[in-house]
Amino acid sequence: MYRVAASSEAYLRRFYTGTTTATALTRLTSASTSNPTSRLRLYSTRSTAAAAAAAQSIRSIPLLQHRSYHTPDLPSLSTRPIAFARTRRVHGANIRRRFTSEAETTITEEELPLKYGMLYFDNAYPLKVGWWDVRYSLLRPGWKSLERKAKNELVPPENGMPFHFKIGGIEPRLKDGGMFVHFSYVHPSSYTTKEALKEIESRCEQHLMSHGHYMWFNFQKVRAFLVKGSPFLEDMASRYPNKRIRIEYTGDLGVEGLYALFRKYGKIVDIVQVPPVKDMPKQAIIQYTFMRASTSAKNCLHGAEVNGVTLSVNFERTLKTNVIWDWLSNHPRLSVPLGGFVLAGISLMIFDPVRIFSMHAKITQLFNVNEYPILKWLRKETVGRLTRSNQDSLQATGWREREEDEEKLRVWLRNPPETFAIVQGPRGAGKTDMVEYAIKEKTHKVFIRCDELANARSEGELLSILAKQVGYIPLFQFMSTLNNLMDMAITATTGQKAGLSATFEGQLKKILETLTIAIQQTSPTKDMSNVSPEAIMKKIEYTLEEKARKAASGSKSDTSALVNNLNSDGHQKLKKKKEKEESKGCDPDDIPVVIIDGYMSREKGPHAKELWTFLADWAAVLVENHVAHVIFISNNVTASKPLSKALPNMTFETIVLSDASLDSAMEFVYKHLDKEEYPNLMKCVKIIGGRLTDLELFVQKVKSGMGPEDAVNDILGRAVIEVRKSAFDFDASDKKSLSWTPVQFWAVLRQLAVSDSVTYDELKIHPLFKNDESAFSAMEQAELITIGHKNGRPFSVRPGKPIYSAAFQDILSDDGFAAVMDLESSTVLEKDEMVKVAKWEGELRELSSLLHHDGSWIFGGGRVPKEVDARVKWLMKKLQESHVKIEKYEQEIAQAKKSVATLGLAAAGKRSS
Repeated sequence: MYRVAASSEAYLRRFYTGTTTATALTRLTSASTSNPTSRLRLYSTRSTAAAAAAAQSIRSIPLLQHRSYHTPDLPSLSTRPIAFARTRRVHGANIRRRFTSEAETTITEEELPLKYGMLYFDNAYPLKVGWWDVRYSLLRPGWKSLERKAKNELVPPENGMPFHFKIGGIEPRLKDGGMFVHFSYVHPSSYTTKEALKEIESRCEQHLMSHGHYMWFNFQKVRAFLVKGSPFLEDMASRYPNKRIRIEYTGDLGVEGLYALFRKYGKIVDIVQVPPVKDMPKQAIIQYTFMRASTSAKNCLHGAEVNGVTLSVNFERTLKTNVIWDWLSNHPRLSVPLGGFVLAGISLMIFDPVRIFSMHAKITQLFNVNEYPILKWLRKETVGRLTRSNQDSLQATGWREREEDEEKLRVWLRNPPETFAIVQGPRGAGKTDMVEYAIKEKTHKVFIRCDELANARSEGELLSILAKQVGYIPLFQFMSTLNNLMDMAITATTGQKAGLSATFEGQLKKILETLTIAIQQTSPTKDMSNVSPEAIMKKIEYTLEEKARKAASGSKSDTSALVNNLNSDGHQKLKKKKEKEESKGCDPDDIPVVIIDGYMSREKGPHAKELWTFLADWAAVLVENHVAHVIFISNNVTASKPLSKALPNMTFETIVLSDASLDSAMEFVYKHLDKEEYPNLMKCVKIIGGRLTDLELFVQKVKSGMGPEDAVNDILGRAVIEVRKSAFDFDASDKKSLSWTPVQFWAVLRQLAVSDSVTYDELKIHPLFKNDESAFSAMEQAELITIGHKNGRPFSVRPGKPIYSAAFQDILSDDGFAAVMDLESSTVLEKDEMVKVAKWEGELRELSSLLHHDGSWIFGGGRVPKEVDARVKWLMKKLQESHVKIEKYEQEIAQAKKSVATLGLAAAGKRSS
């Protein structure tokens, strides 16, 4: 309630004739607000006393107490800012105030509207400049703390603000790093809304400047701005603050107008007006020096109306250009090799050490708990004592005859790495088992299974299999495909290859080179590449002698000596002694052994040639540097040829395994089958022979419930099918791939069916072979025959498997097939003889052209020279011999045809009956 003095009320009535006291008071207030000094002077000219009373009444009005007034006649009004009188909101619309006299007489009632506004504080917490910005999550305060900070620190106290200022609440702008503060106020009719809001903004700015609010996360001041528009409150994930803002408007705002509006929020770098487009609003782009200036301008001026023009303010998405990236993209001939160099460097620094460690762990069995000595000892002393351990197949009674080969291999492994060891033999002869048993005491082993590599369907699969075998992890096989695609794209754009694509040979060489480094790390001879094998052998002998001496002396004496040395302050001496021993010796059990199993298992294939060549060259590097022993296991008799090229002028340690003898095979079978239960095992084993795989198959079939005779017949039937398919396939497509003809193998089969071994020279001079040895090599490669050597040359021919001897007999007993093959053989031989006859007859005709019709010699003289006569007689003799053979072959052909016809009639009779 406002109380007004009676004298002032009378004066007001007298000055404003015909008006009420309240109306006069309002007019006086309005006039005094606009120009209070001149108005009070007017009052003083009429009546000094009345003017004084009016001035006293005006002082009591709080509406006028927010400014200072100085007049020559009147004392100045109070300058202390006093808030509005207490107001109350009625239905959220108006504030009612009553003006009464001292007699509490109600005069009139005036309604003042309650209005609302917003202030924006631009440094409440950090800006979020991207999805990766973690400062927002770490430093943003809570809602209540922001509200408390706004009321207690950022905004002046409500009792020190004009127009009945009240804080309504806050609204954080998370990405923009600021917050809105909502407030309500009431201003009299003498103030415009713009003036009232400007006064509130000015008070907030003065408060922040006087108190100096700095935020601890960026040491910058907090600024306050009045929100003049309707902010676009969005939380879209793809929009982040930017120094550039885009303004859209429909009226006329030049650069000067935009500068006047936006300069107060921060220093402007540039203002660019976008060329206008038809039916589109005008646009301008403003760039600030700091990002917080653009966020303040966007939040305060978006939706504001200036001279009838509505502004729309948004952040401008700028395409950030990188000078380095532009240069790299514009110079692919330099940037692409540079990128490849960087990738290679990263791979060398990060991935290669990981791969070497993985390979080293694979070689040393670091993560294989079954190889730990403690677990081996526990398994031997617990489970091994309760159960009977399985006897190794190589040490079984059936394979004792190979102990000499095993010992030969062990002796070679105790020598320094100097050459290859080649273990050869037919498929299924137990080569791999023998080698694994001979090296079981070795601590460092590498196995490369070439059978799996040769069966790979693609280059990528082969590399993946090889990497898995040797522990090459990670492989990143997909990078090869990606590099090939990039290389193709760059080649299509620049016209030159970038060299990103990795070839199969390059990737294979990379895996083997990395494996070489891992093997070198585990080898005790890694620093002995320049040391002669004799010097390395001395170190090995020294180590073996030390081991024998320690084993003879016993563990107790070693322990006592160790304790005495330690007690006598001899720790340093013991350490030096150990280092000296290590420098002198070289343990052969620690030298890595590389086993390449199934080498040259397939000569023909998409990648066979490259694979065998790379493996041979890589193994030669290991041997030449005395890093590791390399053992090649192969069933290919020609495996030594590529090895001789990789390591020339060196003799290999060759071990050739053959099938077991009958006594050894019987012992092997008796070990698995009961002799009393199966009394006819001797007859069955004679048919099967000493091939390990066939014996194991026979034992398995008998154990499954099949009788020995039935098991042998089943194995024999399979062998017959194998021979027929490999040697007598008359398909035209396969015939091109065979290096022999069916009739050639038929000639070999007829002799091997009668005898277990045939002389090699006897077969070589057969009319069907004509002294050509290539057919025999191809048959041996197909495992149809086995060629025995004596004194370095082929000496004998045997069936490829012992079971093949019975298979040959079974095939020969097939009368129909034998008759057909005899017919084919006789026909081929007859054609060969007919060719010879034509040749002899042609030569005779040429000689007859040298004689006259009367038989005289054309060169003079009546007699034919004795040399020509001898030649004619020799030709006639050859003609006679060929004619005899032709008659013989014709008889054989007729007999074969007759046999075929007889068999056909017999088969037809059986069908009709």
